[in-house]
Amino acid sequence: MDPGGLSEARVAEMISGVAAYMRQERNLYFRASELLTPKWRTAVQPYFSKTLLGTVRTVILKGPRIPPPPFYAEAIVLSSGHFPDFVHLASVTYLDIVVFHDEIAPRTLFHGLVHAAQIALLGMDRYTELYVRGFVKTRSWMAIPWEAQAYPWDSRFAMPSTAIFSVEDEVKSWAEQGRF
Repeated sequence: MDPGGLSEARVAEMISGVAAYMRQERNLYFRASELLTPKWRTAVQPYFSKTLLGTVRTVILKGPRIPPPPFYAEAIVLSSGHFPDFVHLASVTYLDIVVFHDEIAPRTLFHGLVHAAQIALLGMDRYTELYVRGFVKTRSWMAIPWEAQAYPWDSRFAMPSTAIFSVEDEVKSWAEQGRF
């Protein structure tokens, strides 16, 4: 039995479902996506590799919102009502595509790129497995290691006198230390 009270078979089903959703949404948004503009690449370039910045794409939704994922109702129950409503998120990262509601803001872009770096470095399957297992264990999306990494880093990025750091090096360090 999983520490979160779900059977291993159910957790495996959840991982598979989330991974399929992520791939499906990535494919859906790819048609409308564009590579980062020079303006946005320059804004985040000190923190990410040229390789990552050369592959990540963005989509800005004007009007429509990202609908709740198929697993939303179950996530709400598991988290006692504390799971984000995708309609109100500033952005969602689907592998190498960051989908924004209304506009790109520097901090939101940075956060989305952190997730793209996590996925690129660990692979989609491992990323999804660790995301779901973290959620099942903590019952909180904010306590998932991926978010526990991304939110403090986007705060560091937003600080005016922040020291430059390599997101990819930090992700690798966490992986080597088994912090996921």
